[in-house]
Amino acid sequence: MKKILPLLIILTATLVMTGCGKDNNNNTPPADSPSVITITAPTAGTIIINGSTLQVRGNVTDNNALSNARIEIRNTTTNAILYQQNQSTGNVLYYDLNWNWTVTGITSTVNAMIRITVTDRYNYQVTKEVAVVLVD
Repeated sequence: MKKILPLLIILTATLVMTGCGKDNNNNTPPADSPSVITITAPTAGTIIINGSTLQVRGNVTDNNALSNARIEIRNTTTNAILYQQNQSTGNVLYYDLNWNWTVTGITSTVNAMIRITVTDRYNYQVTKEVAVVLVD
């Protein structure tokens, strides 16, 4: 009994100290490092002809896991949205961007902005843009 009593005291003290630790499951998001978006295509100033395919390529990384990627192509003069699409990224740290849009409805030269916005699982957002020219 003399040998068991010190073990019980140590075990009880260990359980009490472990139970009194700070609860880290309070749904507070961890510190955020902003997502890093890399657009490899098109490059700024690329001219895309009406009827051809505009390919947007690149990748994004995030330390908190991504949840969504969105592309928007806008006419910079009228602010009209020419194309948009959302993609679920599947809760990953790295995601390849891969969108194709067949350019339609362009009857004159249009300065356009490609805007990519990514959201991580804690709803932190980062945006990157590249300007292109759409022609008839």
